[in-house]
Amino acid sequence: MSAPLTIPETQKAAIVQEDKSVAIQIIPNPTDWKSIDWGRIQPGQSPGCDFAGRVVALGEGVTAVKIGERVAGWNLPGGGPKQRSSAFREYTVVPWHHLTKIPANTSDEEAATIPLAAATAALGLRYLSNFPQPAPLNKWFLSAPASVGLYAIQLAHIQGYKVVVTASPKNHELVKSYGADVAVDYHASDVVEQIVRATGQGGVDHAYDAISEGNSTALAIQALKQLGPRSVAVVLPVEDTDPTAEVYMVFCMGLLGYPIDTFGMYIPHDERVYQFGLDFRELVSAWLYEGRFKGNPHTVLPGGLNAIPGGLAFMKEGKVSGTKLVYRLAETKT
Repeated sequence: MSAPLTIPETQKAAIVQEDKSVAIQIIPNPTDWKSIDWGRIQPGQSPGCDFAGRVVALGEGVTAVKIGERVAGWNLPGGGPKQRSSAFREYTVVPWHHLTKIPANTSDEEAATIPLAAATAALGLRYLSNFPQPAPLNKWFLSAPASVGLYAIQLAHIQGYKVVVTASPKNHELVKSYGADVAVDYHASDVVEQIVRATGQGGVDHAYDAISEGNSTALAIQALKQLGPRSVAVVLPVEDTDPTAEVYMVFCMGLLGYPIDTFGMYIPHDERVYQFGLDFRELVSAWLYEGRFKGNPHTVLPGGLNAIPGGLAFMKEGKVSGTKLVYRLAETKT
């Protein structure tokens, strides 16, 4: 019989410092479920969104998950506006209904790549095409192989879209393994013309610009059919877009039930978005069990939490491409 799961009085966590660096500190554990002090990310708080692990304690009245069950989930960086929990720590506190159960055929490392990026992809597809409703026959969808983009490819494929992806040639086989029908070199001078020719219909019906930088949104709009929905989802604010195209900004925090207060915009809690997030987590659990869905490529960096500052530096320097960095907390040194 395995030993009972217990929570120590302290834990190691990645904490933001005054100079914006990240250091590993010993902090008290948030074991008092009724008096969590809600906060925002700032010096003294912990970053990190996605996590996977086992349930070690339950709040009063929680029955939908059990102690010892493997689950994955996500928080906003710093824990969001309503809680101080986060992913870059040994123990985190989250509402039970924000958790996705992990089947035996999915590793913790793979599961940790899924929650935030997949949910963001799904919300964009909801705006574009009423996901998860089946797509009309013979319709085309455009994406790119960013972290959110790979999930958008999978989900659009599940909906029944034909999917064209802009990617470097080295990633063409990768995107096809996630559901792309056609892959086009985004460096090509005639990339838009190639997309249009590939569809045989004058362009795509919808696009998910999971990069939303440089000219990526303008390229996506150029690839849309002249007569059609002409809709694009983006993850960052974009300016000077074609007025004939409908551009949807995807704010993932609404999926957790939070109001949106970012980029100078305030949008109150939307119960429909929140409920969609709950429904999507149930779909992901079922699809993982069925083998219809998979996580993104990932690289495990040795060193646990101690490796996070280096990983953040790699990302800032543009040295991470085509993979998500994952850390095993058990490897963290004191």
